[in-house]
Amino acid sequence: MVRPILRTVVIIVLCLANIQSAFGAFAVPQLEDRVREMKLDNGLQVVVVERHAAPVFFVLSTFRVGSCQEQPNRSGLSHFLEHMLFKGTETIGTSNYRKEKPIMDQIERIAAEMRDLQITIEPWRYELFDQYVAKLKSELPPEVREKVGGDEAGGLRVVLEQMPSDLEQLPEEWHATPWMLADQQHDYWKLYRKTIELRVRLIDLMKEQKQYVTESEPINTIYDVRGAKMLNAFTTPDQTTYMVGLPSNCLELWMFIESDRYQHPVFREFYAERNVILEELKDGENEPWSVLYEALNQTAFQAHPYGRPVIGWAGDVETTLRTDMEGHFKEYYAPNNCQIAIVGDVDTDVVFDLVKRYFSSWKASEVAEKVTVYEPEQNGERRVYAEFDAEPQIMIGYHVPVSPHPDRYALTMIDQVLSMGRTSRFYKSVFMEQGLTASAPYTFTSPADRYPNLFMIGAAPKAPHAVDEVETALLAELEKLKNEPVTEHELEMARNRFRVWQLERFRSNQWLAFSLAGSYVNQGDWHSITQDYERLMEVTPDDIQRVAKKYFTTRNRTVATLVKPENAETTVEAETGGDQ
Repeated sequence: MVRPILRTVVIIVLCLANIQSAFGAFAVPQLEDRVREMKLDNGLQVVVVERHAAPVFFVLSTFRVGSCQEQPNRSGLSHFLEHMLFKGTETIGTSNYRKEKPIMDQIERIAAEMRDLQITIEPWRYELFDQYVAKLKSELPPEVREKVGGDEAGGLRVVLEQMPSDLEQLPEEWHATPWMLADQQHDYWKLYRKTIELRVRLIDLMKEQKQYVTESEPINTIYDVRGAKMLNAFTTPDQTTYMVGLPSNCLELWMFIESDRYQHPVFREFYAERNVILEELKDGENEPWSVLYEALNQTAFQAHPYGRPVIGWAGDVETTLRTDMEGHFKEYYAPNNCQIAIVGDVDTDVVFDLVKRYFSSWKASEVAEKVTVYEPEQNGERRVYAEFDAEPQIMIGYHVPVSPHPDRYALTMIDQVLSMGRTSRFYKSVFMEQGLTASAPYTFTSPADRYPNLFMIGAAPKAPHAVDEVETALLAELEKLKNEPVTEHELEMARNRFRVWQLERFRSNQWLAFSLAGSYVNQGDWHSITQDYERLMEVTPDDIQRVAKKYFTTRNRTVATLVKPENAETTVEAETGGDQ
């Protein structure tokens, strides 16, 4: 993300599958009358809903590309690209692009050489050499460290002077392992020294480029000074979406900026931003819910790319080049792979005229085909334990279909019955009556909704209860769905919650735009909103019972549990004196 997105927005993305089919209405039939649409010759789809209650509009630009479309060894490109599209264009964010570009080209050549060297050295050996150099740094005299200060290139130059050039001067134990330092083809220590020298040159060039960079994120500044709200972007396995809310008089400004950055982006400060991505990846590793969620996805999806983390694998991100990103951009950031959804105080005819003026020159491309690999049926329950020094949690996932598969509508109603509101089964039974959890268990579908995904259930035990007690209680509720039809009264309450939810959400320009974008990503057509709603309202108790029996099986289940590392448990026992 370019900016931190509130957890509520993250939940919006995770639950988009459930929300999309819920977004039915002004009442639902009125939506068909309120949405106007246009498609340019280059394939760009534009949908508009006029609402003149306040002089603002909210707009989403949505591309049907996410982590699912990435190639082997290039995970994380879609999320990384999301960051880079805030870095400006050939005219925005630079004082002299003609002089800036040759420097960027030099940076790229050096970065490519560094990557090739790192791959040759291999990660395990590179890490060992890094640790040795870190020790050399720590042993530098205080006056030298003080002189270097925050000068990274200067610090590396000092270290280069301290690094032995003769292999015999390296740690004795390294020589005991054959081919550790050299083989018939390579002197690995010499190659490593070369990467440090290239790193120094890279830093110097990045400093040289900075004299032409007017701002790190110039598009943010342009929008912010004009009162932008919710300026951000997000990436999922299926989509990358850029969002902003603006005053109505900024409509043409938005057209100019967005058409420029989608047609003439400049991925400046790429390698500095790569370090930001790596820090973001580490942050996710320090968040217990994220650790548990990723463990479940990666265990449940062994063929389909839904098991790939959106932010990418660290090893891939570390070796990604700007030219890799440019190739990914050219392949997927095309008008025939994009929808613009505008909701608010705008004149539709004016919107369409401006879109033609600013986006007609955007050239279509042969966008890669959709993902064709499907996750094979599980042949038995899978379990994974993720270690983290935090209180235990459990997450359960079942493979399920997505809309317009007829079973999906009953699954959406099951989501309502189990966890939506204080009358839901999990809230009343597991949380209130049994008191097993710290908060009510939750359900959602994830990781996205274009391809078959997971029906997820999550909960955190309340002390002194254990994870296995909570799991037993959750599974018992699923068994009830199989063995006892939900009452018509219970189902009608679920329908009513949807109707109220729709009315509440459709009062918001943002939520309506999200719904239009979600339907485009998942089914390619916003009309699926009303079609899904109608199917949803037809779900019966028999449908729910049949679908629960079909999907909530042991064979189809993956269970992830967050557990404390053994050393953390030992520490707790020592502090409390152990068992008495």
